[in-house]
Amino acid sequence: MIIHVFQLERFKNIENYSFNFINLLVNNLSNEELVNHHFYFSYFENENLRDGLALRLKEIDFDSKKVKFFNEHFRLMKSINNTGYKDILFHQLISPKIILYLFQNRRMLKKASWVIWGGDLYNIIVSKVRLKHKLFDFIIKKNVIKHLKRVIGFKSDFKLVKEKYNTNAEFMPSLYPVPSVIYDIENLSDQDSNTKRILVGHSANVANNHEEIFQKLLPFKDKNIEIICPLSYGDTDNIEKIEKIGYSLFGNKFVPLKEFYEPQKFSDLLRNVDIAIFAVQRQAAVGILATLISAGKKIYFKKNVVPFSFYNENDIVLFDTDEIETMPFSNFISMKRELKIKNITNINQLYSDKNLIEIWRRIF
Repeated sequence: MIIHVFQLERFKNIENYSFNFINLLVNNLSNEELVNHHFYFSYFENENLRDGLALRLKEIDFDSKKVKFFNEHFRLMKSINNTGYKDILFHQLISPKIILYLFQNRRMLKKASWVIWGGDLYNIIVSKVRLKHKLFDFIIKKNVIKHLKRVIGFKSDFKLVKEKYNTNAEFMPSLYPVPSVIYDIENLSDQDSNTKRILVGHSANVANNHEEIFQKLLPFKDKNIEIICPLSYGDTDNIEKIEKIGYSLFGNKFVPLKEFYEPQKFSDLLRNVDIAIFAVQRQAAVGILATLISAGKKIYFKKNVVPFSFYNENDIVLFDTDEIETMPFSNFISMKRELKIKNITNINQLYSDKNLIEIWRRIF
């Protein structure tokens, strides 16, 4: 038995990712393979996410006996401990209660794997955290990660895990199906819009470094541009701050998005932007990036951050965010059609069901 653990704590996108992952397995594994997979969800009193996911799984006729929901992490872990599991895959490892339970029940670590989602690795590194959280990370979490069976994700993330936690875990690469749309070459538009629509960041999280991007765009403020800034989730205290700065710098050219968009609607929005700029210092916005690349958009990302190297390894070209301020506007907005086609072709191969299921089969 392979047990998959997801945490439906706060955001709708976690529900979307977990559903798409299960749907990938349903559509591509044989019945003999699928029977071994069971799914445990914590929903932390967020019953809307729990009920929404349960309904979506029912619509694809997924066996409800394979799915369990828990509103408390210790109960979830005790339930796992009472099963005859072969492997446990934690699809992010961020809950202190789950980590503490693993610390207290170390025999589970020999069969436990951590699939890195981003925040579960980087929050303690890039965010300001209290001393008690640093001590928990150094004493408890470090001991847990050191003795895991496997760490799964991007190679560059695993390198950081090795440096920070000195883990003995085996590394395996992984990639999730994204909840947003992957477009193909037939959808590539040659129409050149007069107003250049620029996407800035992917959420209200301070890690997006919105102000840094705004400063890079300031020389272009008198050009025919529109700055679209998703602020529907993340740090609520940061939303008002970013709105205020955006309007003060760019006036009515600044467009904050505070409504949560369903995947199809958000994909449509991404398809209509021309350029996207990210200044995060860690793995983030993977699904958004995939959709933007497949739509032939020009994307700027920090060169020293995981997605840049990952896509480069897969022959997909991103541009360096730190070079924007040295560019004339014509260079900033331009991207050759041949490069767009190459990116679209390669992202479609990367996120094809055939490639994704082969990756996960190796993990299982």
